Amino acid sequence: MTDKKKPAKATTAKTASKKKPRAKKQAPTRNQPSWIKRIAVFSFKLGIGLCLALALYLIYLDSKISHKFEGNKWQLPAQIYARAMTFYPGQYLSKDEVIWELQRLNYSEVNRINNTGQYVVKGNSIRIYRRAFEFYDGSEQQMGFDLIFGPKKLAAIKGEQGESLAMARLEPVQLARLANETKQDREFVPLSHIPKVVQETLLLVEDRNFYEHHGVSVWSIVRALVANIRAGRTVQGGSTLTQQLAKNFYLSRDRTLTRKINEALIALILDFRYSKDEILEAYLNEVYLGQSRSQGVHGFGLASEFYFGKPLNEIEYDQVALLVAMVKGPSYYNPRRFKERTMERRDLVLRLMVENGLISTKSYKLALARDIKIEPLSRFDINQHPGYMDLVRRELKDILDSKDTIDAGVRVFTYFDLQKQAAMEKSFETGLPYLERLKSTSKLEAAMLSVNVKYGGVSALVGARDSDFNGFNRALDTKRNIGSLVKPAIYMTAFESGKYTLGSLVDDEPMEISDEAGHTWSPSNFDQRFRGKMPLYQAFIGLDLGLPAVTESIKRLGVEQSINQYPSLLLGAQELSPIDVAQMYSTIAFDGDYRNITSVAAITNAVGELIYQHQSTPIRRFSPATSYMTKYAMQKVTREGTAKRLKLHFPTIQLAGKTGSTNNLRDSWFAGFDQNTVTVTWVGRDDNKPTKLTGSVGALELYIRYLRQLNPESIATPRPPSIKWAFVNTETGKQAPPGCGTVLKLPIPAELFNSRPRCN
Repeated sequence: MTDKKKPAKATTAKTASKKKPRAKKQAPTRNQPSWIKRIAVFSFKLGIGLCLALALYLIYLDSKISHKFEGNKWQLPAQIYARAMTFYPGQYLSKDEVIWELQRLNYSEVNRINNTGQYVVKGNSIRIYRRAFEFYDGSEQQMGFDLIFGPKKLAAIKGEQGESLAMARLEPVQLARLANETKQDREFVPLSHIPKVVQETLLLVEDRNFYEHHGVSVWSIVRALVANIRAGRTVQGGSTLTQQLAKNFYLSRDRTLTRKINEALIALILDFRYSKDEILEAYLNEVYLGQSRSQGVHGFGLASEFYFGKPLNEIEYDQVALLVAMVKGPSYYNPRRFKERTMERRDLVLRLMVENGLISTKSYKLALARDIKIEPLSRFDINQHPGYMDLVRRELKDILDSKDTIDAGVRVFTYFDLQKQAAMEKSFETGLPYLERLKSTSKLEAAMLSVNVKYGGVSALVGARDSDFNGFNRALDTKRNIGSLVKPAIYMTAFESGKYTLGSLVDDEPMEISDEAGHTWSPSNFDQRFRGKMPLYQAFIGLDLGLPAVTESIKRLGVEQSINQYPSLLLGAQELSPIDVAQMYSTIAFDGDYRNITSVAAITNAVGELIYQHQSTPIRRFSPATSYMTKYAMQKVTREGTAKRLKLHFPTIQLAGKTGSTNNLRDSWFAGFDQNTVTVTWVGRDDNKPTKLTGSVGALELYIRYLRQLNPESIATPRPPSIKWAFVNTETGKQAPPGCGTVLKLPIPAELFNSRPRCN
């Protein structure tokens, strides 16, 4: 049996050895991967590729997000401000003027002050709680002060503790916000300046778990999905506040799956890279809350001004609720168009506020009872005061050559005076129709501007009969003959020569002058009469002085354009614009010191750094004696001459000025000033046809109507040591004692003064 088994083993072994080569042929088939394994390998490689692609995409998104989030997030509009009303004891100022300004700043008159932006009137005083403001010369905190008034002046200023103050001021009124290419407008407010109740109400309504989730909330998405399925339509969104910021800040509004994925990824990155407070601050300043014509209103700061005319820290609970209510749909919940549905939404937010302890039950009931009161849209009209804003824009182009600087949110502080501008516009509205009826004329146009004497700042400007017309600016661009407005330049030339005084006699008689072409010219007075010998301040003397000398005086007064040296120049046959004339007369009013007039006082960047300031250092152009005598001659014009109507309307106010008329009464001019303000007025027609108006009838009428609405201050120029007062005989032009014929008391140069004149 043993032997039998051995062969069997051998046979088996042999058989096995014979089968072995076949097994080798099948081995590759057994070691080949199955189709499942191939799919697994492919999926693994694909996953790695997708992860790598996602990583690269996240790096790209991170770079894009951080670049915008950490840089200048927004193109901010250039903000244009009026002058800040400044107070000091002894100032010519009435209580009504201050109240008018407070109302333009949207201050509220109350019985008891409990917040900024409020004031109390009591007897002859006004208590004001001023808002904090970042002026161009430094930031000032909110403060309270009392203004105490005398009959015509501000008697005293008292601080919160009753201490006397040398000065106080209000924040300036914002005139305009210059549009940028993004068509978005916002007022950036740091989170620290946004009231807690605004922040908490927004999170309560829009994202209760904001401080818990990581940018995306799965629970919110599920909750919204269930609510929408139950309603059969979209009634609730699942996006977190961070996702909303991601959509508004970085993405389009397309409702696609790709956009939703990007929104979630960006939200995750934002939450990872930045603090919750940084994200909340960005959202509060980015969110879209309405439309101001072509400009989108973004952020709670600007929305508060746009709808309520107040800064965000002064709005009431019902106004907080309204702004938060509008986040859901500013067009659908537009309080100007859909008041009823907006109020319903506001009341829902108020109920959530009281139910969650953000406000008391008493505050809830008071807020619920309030009606929705919205500021008129016209208050935010970017075309307000177009003539003045035209001047500002022109100057900004010269001052700031970089558009990026302008788009970075510069703040432009101007010399604009709201009260003067309103008075000027009113004088046009009532005065021009009156003049047309008076002289049976038509199609009158006009221009007027005022300049602050102390700083050379343009404080008001109207460039057309229609003060809202945004087109040809006659105050800046119309060039017309100035007529007798040239006379003060002639006076100054005479006084500077040392040969003349105000009492010097000159001939007022017919003359003939030949020009280089051989043409004969015969100048004459407006009434065609000649009066023989008369004092200089009443006569025509330019030819004795020489055209070059008079031309030089006009240049020294500030006119930069070329001057035609023809004899007719001495009668005002020189074309100048109203702003050119204002430059001339500003130098006269400021005692012969030249300042380049401008509308822009200063400019700061978005963080409050001063980047430009108007240098108002004066340049001496004429001697104090020359200026004093010239101003005196112009004061005589308003008391006894062609502008004597001013004395009738302002009997206690000393003014100075000069009327001007041109051939065939095509142009009517008046240029005058009080202690603080130079004003130039022109009336004419665009087709250059006669107006039937002299300077004393036309332009002077508008000036009187303008000044009656203001509080002018008498000219009080100190007599310089180089001037003495003397009696001058009108027949001899020499000093004489009182009672020696007809004498006038006139200022003369000290070196010509005779302390003991004789009667000749």
